[in-house]
Amino acid sequence: MALFWNDFTNFAGFKGMIILSMRRAILVSMIFSGLVSCKNEIVVLAPYKNIPVVYCLLNPKDSVHYLRLEKSFLGEDNAYEMARNSDSIYYQSASVFLERWADGRMMEQFSLARVQIQERDSGNFSNNPNFLYQTSAPILGSSEYHLKINIPSISSEITARTHTVSDFKVVKPEAFKKNLPFSSYDNYQAIEWISTPYTRLYHLIIRFHYLEVKNSDTTNLSLDWNIGQYLSKNGTGGELMKTEILQRDFYKWLGNKLNKPAAGIQRLADKKAVDFVFTVGGEELYTYMEVYQEDSGILKEKPVFTNIVNGIGLFSSRYIQTVAGKSLSEHSIDSLAYGIYTKTLRFADSQNDYYYTGF
Repeated sequence: MALFWNDFTNFAGFKGMIILSMRRAILVSMIFSGLVSCKNEIVVLAPYKNIPVVYCLLNPKDSVHYLRLEKSFLGEDNAYEMARNSDSIYYQSASVFLERWADGRMMEQFSLARVQIQERDSGNFSNNPNFLYQTSAPILGSSEYHLKINIPSISSEITARTHTVSDFKVVKPEAFKKNLPFSSYDNYQAIEWISTPYTRLYHLIIRFHYLEVKNSDTTNLSLDWNIGQYLSKNGTGGELMKTEILQRDFYKWLGNKLNKPAAGIQRLADKKAVDFVFTVGGEELYTYMEVYQEDSGILKEKPVFTNIVNGIGLFSSRYIQTVAGKSLSEHSIDSLAYGIYTKTLRFADSQNDYYYTGF
């Protein structure tokens, strides 16, 4: 199962993962596309029991927080017909609570309401109705959260706990420097940050903003450059982490991503052309990805990771931090216009009126 950190920003859409048990027992869990993209795979589980399936990622920056709760099912009917029956994958009722704890004491508790959202992607499974549990209660960073779920048809309470991720310090690029001097192909841009507690894995992209202008029409566009993933030594925080990018690679990447525009279209680098976007996941999410990272095919049994007590799934945290709005220097803009990798892409040079007066 391949996991793509670039998809973390969108939690509302969900993809399916099938876990087939022995013979006709099928455990269905739906993993959000904001977290992963998956292929169907087989894991042998026995004996069969009623197992709740729970997925939830808390993000302190989100205004609404979602949890998916579904169930395993077993029957004598055709497995794919059962999967299309919403009664086979949803519990009729459940009480779902989040609690914030500090110093061994519960500080607050709030419930999640069951809601129906837009249909999930069509496929082998019921896509309508599409039920989630949600709350708009604020989630604090660097805090301990407990999950509690009570289902009338199950005697045991389903529980989990996690620590939320929060802001961390980005050392380079420096906040006070507004321009990025990407003009020399052979120079490097340093990127440094201090790790934050309760996480191990950091994913970095550079987002490039540009405009396409035709007559009086202007279209704002952007492209994401995947820089890589970086692993801290532990989850305690305070570690200086760093990487660097060869400036030549920025122009080579852009030259490969864009084609020559249609006749009459002029491109311009946005005045705030570059964002550095860090996506960070909680420690449980790191372990989950380690377990499921290698796609070894549907016939090979793989270990099952879960931090859900009396269920299976994942309860963890994520966080997106952005150093936004860095401008390209005049020489960098001229390199876009005339450089060997991008000269056919029809970017305007630094003398264009846009950089002095705007539109």
